[in-house]
Amino acid sequence: MVYQGSKNRLAKFLVPIIQKYIDDNNITTYIEPMVGGANLIDKIKCDKKIGADINEELIALLKYAQSDNDLSIAPDVCTFEHYANVREDRKLGTHKYSKEYIALIGYCASYGGRYFDGGYGRDSKGGRSIYNERLKNFRTQIPDLNDIEFRCCDYKDFADYKNCLFYFDPPYRNTKQYSKQSIDYDEFYDFLRKLSENNIVLVSEYNMPDDFKCIWQKERKVLQKSDRVTGEKAVEKLFEIRE
Repeated sequence: MVYQGSKNRLAKFLVPIIQKYIDDNNITTYIEPMVGGANLIDKIKCDKKIGADINEELIALLKYAQSDNDLSIAPDVCTFEHYANVREDRKLGTHKYSKEYIALIGYCASYGGRYFDGGYGRDSKGGRSIYNERLKNFRTQIPDLNDIEFRCCDYKDFADYKNCLFYFDPPYRNTKQYSKQSIDYDEFYDFLRKLSENNIVLVSEYNMPDDFKCIWQKERKVLQKSDRVTGEKAVEKLFEIRE
């Protein structure tokens, strides 16, 4: 699923690294407490996989997709007018549409997967249906979601877990934040340190405190400017907390 900050394009680099940690350490439970569009967890092999997020609409959609792989609720066409209508229903809380439907329109029809925050997704010439492209891609992904346990909860709810591998993909510090989650980063870092006492903890970010060791990095172009063309270079990194 298209999602702000998605790791889908980096999955071919990150998945082998994460999978090796799982296999080499006989990990049976893999957890992503900030699962987003599930573009990484859907490629991981582990006995038990848990994908969690604080956005209840997102989790409602992912759970719905597991029970209806064809996404029969999806309209064939999503016009700007319908997109605006769903966005207004969400804003006002009038409950005309279900949580999963709101999420479907919000992620598939918003620019850059920014969930009603970046405007309606359309190309400059009007020759593409961005909504239909994303809907098709999501339907292709859905069979790989069926073995994942999805939960709506805060990352702190996993504080007591042991012998798991955790992968965190938070909203990066000093970048555009997600609408449903605002992070106290110093508190978040302390949480990761504590969690690492009984688990393997990996986290994607641009920069982390010195006690987090960078185990992989790659320069990439990030396209999230409002002009939809201008990009910025950034160095994606994967960190492991080390004592």
